[in-house]
Parts: sequence; C-alpha cells; structure tokens
Amino acid sequence: MRFNYASQNEEDNPHMLPDRILVVDDDPSWQELLTESIQATELIPPREVALRVVGSHEAADDLLDRQHFHLAFVDLRLKEDVRELTGKKLAQKIVEQDEGTSVVIATGHADVSTAITALREWNVLDFVLKDEWDPNKVAYLVQAGLAQARLAYCSRYESSLDLLRGGQDLYSWTAWLLNAFAPANELDRPDRRLADFLNKLLDGLYPLLPLQGEAGIRLEPATRIATVHFWSKALGEPIALCMGRTRTFTCDIAANLGFNRLERAAEEPALGISAAISVPAVPPFDAFLLR
Repeated sequence: MRFNYASQNEEDNPHMLPDRILVVDDDPSWQELLTESIQATELIPPREVALRVVGSHEAADDLLDRQHFHLAFVDLRLKEDVRELTGKKLAQKIVEQDEGTSVVIATGHADVSTAITALREWNVLDFVLKDEWDPNKVAYLVQAGLAQARLAYCSRYESSLDLLRGGQDLYSWTAWLLNAFAPANELDRPDRRLADFLNKLLDGLYPLLPLQGEAGIRLEPATRIATVHFWSKALGEPIALCMGRTRTFTCDIAANLGFNRLERAAEEPALGISAAISVPAVPPFDAFLLR
C-alpha cells in the first residue's frame, strides 16, 4: 500500500524511494486503526510512503529478511493465547539487524512493564498503549521515527565500495577499475570521482545482500562490461549493476544482458564511464547471502 504527497525533494532526487513502514499485528481492527493513523500523518517535508501490514510473527520474520523498513510498529503480544511475547522477538531482530529501522511497540496495559524494558534495553523508539489510543502520539512517532531512521540509514550506508570490491584491497581495486574504463584520464583525484559516482548510483537501494559465489564486481572480457548482483532490501528485489565506457555502453546493452527492468542509469562524463542498475527476473532470494 502506498500513499503519496507532492514533494519538491523527489524532483531534486529522481532516485528517491518511498519511506517504508511495517505494521505487525494479528488483529484486523488494530491493523486498520494503525493504518488510518499512519495515513493521517502529515509528513514534513512531504514524502511518498509505502506501508506493509502483516498479521503474524512468521510473516514478519520472513519479510524482514527480504525487505528494509524505516519504521516498524510491532504488537508485543501477537497471539493472545500464548504466554511468550512473540513481538519481543521481532523487535529484537530488527534492532540486531542494525539497518537504521525505528521500532515502536504497541501494547496493552498488562504489558507496560515489558514495553518500558524495551525502551531501556532493546533500543526501541517508544511504545503506544492500545487501551489509551492516541492518534496524535502515533503521528508524532511516525514523523520522529522516519526522521531518525533516515539519518541512521544515511550514516549506516555511506559507501558502496566495500561491497563492490568484494574483499580486494581498496586502492588496487580502484586502480584496476579506473584502468579498465578510464585509462587515459588526467583528472585530479579520479578515485574520488569514481567513488562518488558509484555511491550516488546505489543511493537508497541498501541494504544490499551479495550473491552467493560472487566476490565483488567482475569484468567480462568479451563485452568489457563489469557486472555485480545484489538483493536490494530497499526494493525487495534482485538488482544487477553493470558499467562500462560511455562510448561503447548503452542502456540497450544492459537490457540485452537478460535484465527484466531498468531501474536507473547514470554517466560520469569526466571519467567517460556509464552505468545502469536493472532488476532481473532471477536469481531468487535464496541465492543471496543474509548478513
């Protein structure tokens, strides 16, 4: 489910993806109430929001492996007839994933002490009481939680180079890539230009899970195109990054490599490098490494 707000920011950054919110509650009436409260929140600055609602620990647990969320509202007691607080497991998993997600616990009076413990020990943002429902507090937590998550996300995912170099020494890897695609450049700090170009290209697609058996970006000798595959938890889909020299690289070449959809393309004119990110139909999620 998505709901939109007009935003100048999206015009400034065409790669901007929606803020992602997860609601986990087994009661349809509470799902509806939380959804209405979230949708009624006025975000400043305005942004698009993608909302997912699931009704069980199992569904949420599986989704959290595949998808990144900026904010999660988690019912502490997902099954009323079970003594174990399954929502606690989910909250702890989200915090341990360390992906910058803000967590809000939803609970009744009987579980308030546990919710307070969550604030102290689980590093969650806050909790809301179902027995004293306050839509204004929910609106505040949506605004605060998303703002906090965006900052944490940007800090957590500043650089793409560690993923792309696949364990190789940074300086030798950068020199290899520049020699492959921009051997004749006489620019000042071409390594910094390359890093900025790749970071902007992958901006907002994190977390990225590497493909099993693939150690960083690799160059295809026949086509002189470098490729690497990841699972993008921002998209919830696999992605393939390919790059080459601008004079021989086109989006058509990228599409002909078996990709299903072109997600974005960019060019670094000074280096003479172009790149594209596409969403292929395969491989499936199970082919990627969970971090």
